[in-house]
Amino acid sequence: MELKDLFKSKVSVFQADLKSKDEVINFLVDKLSKEKMVTNKKTFKDAILKREGEASTGMGDGIGIPHAINNTVKEPCIAFVSLKSPIDWQSLDNQPVDLIFMIATNDEKGEAHLGALADLSKFLMKPEFQKALRNAKAFKDLSKAFDNKIETKTVEAKDGKYDVIGITACPTGIAHTYLAEEKLIEYATELGLSVKIETQGRRGTENKLTQEDVDNAKVIILAHDKNLQGMGRFGGKQVIDTTTKDAIFNGKQLIEEFGKTEKTTTAKSVSSKDDEVSDDFSLKKFAQVKGNLLAGVSRMLPFVVAGGIILGIGFLIDFAAGSGSVPNLIDAIWRADWIEAYKKANDNKEPAEELIKAAWSNYWMGNFGTHNEVAGWFSAIGKTGMMMMVPILAAYISYTIVGPQGLMPGFIAGLLADGTGGFAYASKPGGWSGLWSVLFPLNESGETIIPMQSGFIGGMVGAYVAALLVFGLTLGFKKFNKSFHGIRDIVLIPVLSLLGISLTMFVLNIPLGYTMYGLQQFLKLLADNNLLILLGAILGLMMCIDMGGPINKIAYVTGTLSVSGGLGNDPLITVTMAAAMAGGMIPPLGIALCTLLFRNAWTQKEKDSAKANWLMGAFFISEGAIPFMVTDPKRISLSAMAGGTITGLIVGGCKITLGAPHGGIAVFPLLKSGLFGTSAEQMNSGGAIGLGVGLYILAVAIGTLVMASILGFWKTYDIRKGKLVIAN
Repeated sequence: MELKDLFKSKVSVFQADLKSKDEVINFLVDKLSKEKMVTNKKTFKDAILKREGEASTGMGDGIGIPHAINNTVKEPCIAFVSLKSPIDWQSLDNQPVDLIFMIATNDEKGEAHLGALADLSKFLMKPEFQKALRNAKAFKDLSKAFDNKIETKTVEAKDGKYDVIGITACPTGIAHTYLAEEKLIEYATELGLSVKIETQGRRGTENKLTQEDVDNAKVIILAHDKNLQGMGRFGGKQVIDTTTKDAIFNGKQLIEEFGKTEKTTTAKSVSSKDDEVSDDFSLKKFAQVKGNLLAGVSRMLPFVVAGGIILGIGFLIDFAAGSGSVPNLIDAIWRADWIEAYKKANDNKEPAEELIKAAWSNYWMGNFGTHNEVAGWFSAIGKTGMMMMVPILAAYISYTIVGPQGLMPGFIAGLLADGTGGFAYASKPGGWSGLWSVLFPLNESGETIIPMQSGFIGGMVGAYVAALLVFGLTLGFKKFNKSFHGIRDIVLIPVLSLLGISLTMFVLNIPLGYTMYGLQQFLKLLADNNLLILLGAILGLMMCIDMGGPINKIAYVTGTLSVSGGLGNDPLITVTMAAAMAGGMIPPLGIALCTLLFRNAWTQKEKDSAKANWLMGAFFISEGAIPFMVTDPKRISLSAMAGGTITGLIVGGCKITLGAPHGGIAVFPLLKSGLFGTSAEQMNSGGAIGLGVGLYILAVAIGTLVMASILGFWKTYDIRKGKLVIAN
């Protein structure tokens, strides 16, 4: 995303006659609320005023940047107003302002808009840019001002050694952080010195200083308004510890007088472990549920995608090897063993031929991918990758909340939730298998009767519990004697958190296991009662609501569970995965098609960008639609939801199954239709596969056309009514 894309014509006003700071804030907040970019005007205004109360957002040079990160912001943007007459803003340079940028963000749209906001500081520092904005009479003038490239000239470091280094950080991590960085670079360059500045902003730590950078620097400036991370690097070094305001306006003087004024102090030695317990280590992290979940899912995806595609290769080889032809001897032995067991349990009665066929079909279907030796080699790799799905999900949710110490207990929570390894839970315990299961009632055959595997639901809950345990233990041991920090971090916290999460999961897995069991039974009920069409529609809709967000991920994870066996072994259960993947392909493909069918409804830049969506959509990468949705959320989302729902209806109605959790067109050969039966022979026939592939392509094509048509006609109508302006 480019910086100018965050500016919108409807919330950009030029030469307004406003007389006070309060009047400007009310004016811009009203604009954002009227245009539906903020869902709760009062809440957002309170957040703006709270930030103003912490420190002035008047940056100097006649510029004010009120800003807030708030979940009422629907669409990250920058509202702008230039004033006829400057007003007081309690600016850092004590001068009035006439250019005000109100930054509204929800901290949920990823790197794109954060990077653009960081770039804003580079523009605001340039006199020519300020002049262009003061002369702007319309939105096109504002947009044009951003077309000029801003290049920051620097002095090259000699032998990789920088003269001036520093860190900048402010509470919100958006404005002051990057303004201070830009000014320090400018001041150092003006003095003919090489410079490297680390920023600890909303995008995390960037341009990180190494220990070598610190050891070789002549000047070290720490400009911050919140606690810094990584202070262990500066122990015993001479530094100037100051504010971002001081760095912005007095940075040149700070560099020139380094070591000569009372501002130069010696940094205290700090343990690197203590750096982890910073101001970011707080209960606020627990409230960021969406961000934590998405962090876990993003780390989980490589295991699912790679494992799923390789598992799909195993399935393809098994099918190509001959429709499940197992050597006749093994076939006969298995049948004989099963028949003898049946006779013993049923007064020596011979099972009916239909019963034998059904049992053999279930056996073969349940072990599909293992009958051929080569297929089994690939399937083993795929299964190994996919079985890490829930443990990795839980581990990184916990890690996101409390850092490295949360990784181990989070991982264990996922293992116990999913029953991975079989040590704690097993359907038929014995020896090292099912050591926890034996503590609960078993049936006459020695099998468990209580569902105790809670899957991804238990993994997510367990991750939060693991993080809470680490949080409490870390704070409890914070004042530990320094000489015992190694024991604390390597022994005490890991051991106690492992015991704590294990006990917690032992208790929670029963109610959560029943929850997961209920989900399985619900899906089975839909399959048994020919309601898969409803299931397909729901999943297709969910995949298109937020395109990579939590609702999308819930639908996708549900689909992957059907592939891994987490939702049972019903032959039709993987309709769940087929519907999820088809729905996820619609947004990028629908946008790409719309740019071809309705060329006048898109800018040339959008049409060029949409070309990549053909490939992204074909390989099931829904995120290709996100850049378009950010700029036009209502039209893109609603049209995608319509297309996804229809696609899901067709997939569910045609009983199309998919045995791989990702890959798009790469795994189309694994598609099958259960319209003519669900036995192993019927599902693996050439007709079932051909029908499945053909109907699936039709479903995706129809959904894509529906989305493109709705989106295109909607945009065209709004262009005619003057509600939408296409500026090429």
